[in-house]
Amino acid sequence: MKKILVSLLLGLPLAGLAEDYQSTLLVQTGTLRESDLIVRTISDLESNKTCLAFYVSTIGTSPVMTCYDARSGFRSEIGQVGHFKEGKLVVRKLKDSVNNVSCLVAYVSTPGTSPALDCYKNRGQAKGSIKRSGHLKEGDLDIYKIQDVDNRKTCLVGFIDTEGTSPTLECYDSPGGPRTGGMTQTSYLKQGDLIVRKVVDEASRKECLVSYVSTAGTSPYIYCSDASAASFQPADATRRTFAPKDSKQE
Repeated sequence: MKKILVSLLLGLPLAGLAEDYQSTLLVQTGTLRESDLIVRTISDLESNKTCLAFYVSTIGTSPVMTCYDARSGFRSEIGQVGHFKEGKLVVRKLKDSVNNVSCLVAYVSTPGTSPALDCYKNRGQAKGSIKRSGHLKEGDLDIYKIQDVDNRKTCLVGFIDTEGTSPTLECYDSPGGPRTGGMTQTSYLKQGDLIVRKVVDEASRKECLVSYVSTAGTSPYIYCSDASAASFQPADATRRTFAPKDSKQE
């Protein structure tokens, strides 16, 4: 019995030493503040990833985060290269010039919201700004069309002007060469509190379903796909066409 007790006592310090070891695999390697938007760069040393965490400095906000492969040294250099604001809605384009990644982030500075985010690899060393190329309003839903011309990306931002709402953001590749056309609602559905609208981006040949409920604290959702030939048939009673507003470089 004495031998057993001695063995247990000798083992206690060793167990304590094992618990003292801590591995620091996540480290903050940078931070950026643009007005009330905060971006923190987190490096995951174990999986060789750089992560960007976005949040708004308001009560009850929720963060969003994206990660991508880091180049050697876990370096990053984040800067704002484009900006658009209308009413409560803010859209910013940020670029990580070291890792050649751009992000569009949309948000509103009201309590209880979170940003919407879409990041993608730059085409070459593209560093241009963004421009607003269209706006569609249906009921209490606003959809803004934002173009990142250098990266040949088109992004739709959906926003409902109710208390505590969060915007949504969907980006897709823009076709090469000059194209014309606005945004069109071709159909809609209302069941109880749920509204679904079908919107066609004629210039990009995309059709998107936008779903939402008009209550405080919610956000819309956008799903986009290649437009079918039927989407470009002559207008009917549910089809409303809006010519894009004049583009404004931000």
